[in-house]
Amino acid sequence: MPQRRGALPISDAEVLGCPDTYVRGIPYDRLERLRGRTPVVWLDGRLAGRPGSWAVLRYEDVRHALAHPELFSPDADGVLHGPLPGDGSGADAPDGPSYGAPDGGPARIDMDPPTGAMLDRMPDGAAVDFVTDVVRDLPETLRDTLAGGVHALIRHPVQYERLRDRRADDGLLDSAVEEMLRWWTPVMQVWRTMRRGTVIGGVPLLAGERVALWLASANHDDGVFPEPARFLPDRFRALPAATRPSRFGRTRQREQRVRPHLCFGQGDRACLGARLARVHLRALLVALLNRPGCVRPAGEPVMLRSSARHGFERLPIRWTG
Repeated sequence: MPQRRGALPISDAEVLGCPDTYVRGIPYDRLERLRGRTPVVWLDGRLAGRPGSWAVLRYEDVRHALAHPELFSPDADGVLHGPLPGDGSGADAPDGPSYGAPDGGPARIDMDPPTGAMLDRMPDGAAVDFVTDVVRDLPETLRDTLAGGVHALIRHPVQYERLRDRRADDGLLDSAVEEMLRWWTPVMQVWRTMRRGTVIGGVPLLAGERVALWLASANHDDGVFPEPARFLPDRFRALPAATRPSRFGRTRQREQRVRPHLCFGQGDRACLGARLARVHLRALLVALLNRPGCVRPAGEPVMLRSSARHGFERLPIRWTG
């Protein structure tokens, strides 16, 4: 293990590299402590069966690394990030969730999601598994994203009811989609290799070292997103800044925007599937809000055993009216 300024003892950070950790959900409490103490931490990788790497956890550092591929070179890690017909994969593919075909190949982009079929698979009163019954035909990361959005509504019934009451508010619905993506973040981390030495988060990194950019941690950085554990549908609405008198005596109001989440990466390598994901998530949200009744839990969800994908093996739900 490199003995660098900023590195924690492995006992304080090794939980991040263990897939078993994530069957209980992302350990946001540990990520918060690490961001406050050592926002760039060494993981030796032994529990995940991979070489050691630096985990970058803070929003500003993750965003900086995503925006500088000349320093942080994307890895050919075998994970498809946003394939479209004719696109490559691995090192040549953009970052963020993968929305290709279920078998990993290129997929036709369907911008008219079959929401009716999805709703038909949720009959009134019957318990179903949202993952294996309702959205079983979708690519895995889109499936994870939609399930995460439904889980957000179930976990936040007050906000769910608020969205139902204001479902004609397009601005609120658009913001709610962005908040679902931030709150859930279906791809937890993306990988980089250092092309040359640099310093990030106060830690010197050497050429050739591997780096994991933790999108899930960045999107829950309370220095950027207050109360990150709460699902707040209007978090990404443009807010008016304080009015200021102009030199002509009139007042002007400028819009103040929340910092963007990093679910789809950043810059030239932002995920090509971002628009598709937003279209599907918004369409499902509108369909759920317009249908009489609401979705409720029908059992304990089962998380994936993965330190890369944030998703469910099973998400039992029931439509109640």
